[in-house]
Amino acid sequence: MPFRLLPKVLLWVMLTVSCLGAIATLQRPEAGMPFSVQSQTEQQQMAVTTAVGFAREWMAWDGSEMPEARLQRLKTYVNPEMLARIADLQAESQTARQQVIAAELVSLVSSASPHFTVRVRVIALNPERVNWELEVPVWAQTGQGAAVTGPPLIRLPQTSPVVPAQENAETAISADMKQRLRPMIESFLKAMCEGKDAASLSNYVTAEAKLLPLAGRIRFASLDRVEGAGAGPYVVAATFIAQDAASGFRFAQVWRLTVIQENGKFFVSKTAV
Repeated sequence: MPFRLLPKVLLWVMLTVSCLGAIATLQRPEAGMPFSVQSQTEQQQMAVTTAVGFAREWMAWDGSEMPEARLQRLKTYVNPEMLARIADLQAESQTARQQVIAAELVSLVSSASPHFTVRVRVIALNPERVNWELEVPVWAQTGQGAAVTGPPLIRLPQTSPVVPAQENAETAISADMKQRLRPMIESFLKAMCEGKDAASLSNYVTAEAKLLPLAGRIRFASLDRVEGAGAGPYVVAATFIAQDAASGFRFAQVWRLTVIQENGKFFVSKTAV
């Protein structure tokens, strides 16, 4: 190698080493951080999943179930050292039953990572329908898993929150506009419920709309109410009664539609929750 090239080669080597060191520093967690945000999120998800699954199994009571079978159901979720104590269940009769219908998260509190308290709502039949809420202590650690660390605490169910009415910055449509929209909305809903394919909607939707009808799985019964806002496009809430085609049961539906006007006719461009 010519002597005059040696300084350039050394310079490039020094620059490369410096860049690699800088990248390694950026990727290395800061000192003093117990876990990253991603790790914390993973631990929370593990804690919730474990608590909800455990609550469903723990609240399933069967007087004829053998203790070994109950231990087998719960051991997936529980710290082995606490399993016998947590799983213990004494029934007054073998005919006693409690069937769990659903279990769902209410709240999550982190006392000191990786320890969490997860509040779970359990809906059961006993034999009447009953609601329970449990506070489940869970230990969760990324890369190791999660486990219930103690018996759940039974709490009074919280009352359902009253959701404040959503404020709409758009001006509500007039009564006259509601009447003008009503025939098209009614025809569109009937076509959506009972139409066989996308062509069934061609008279009621825009060319860009990507909507498919329900092919008669439910039937349109009656349009009860039309509310909306905007000056075009219009955001319309249509309340109607639908009927299950198989069982005949009727139930309420509220569909929110975006409606535009073209050449004096109204068309649906999309639906939303």
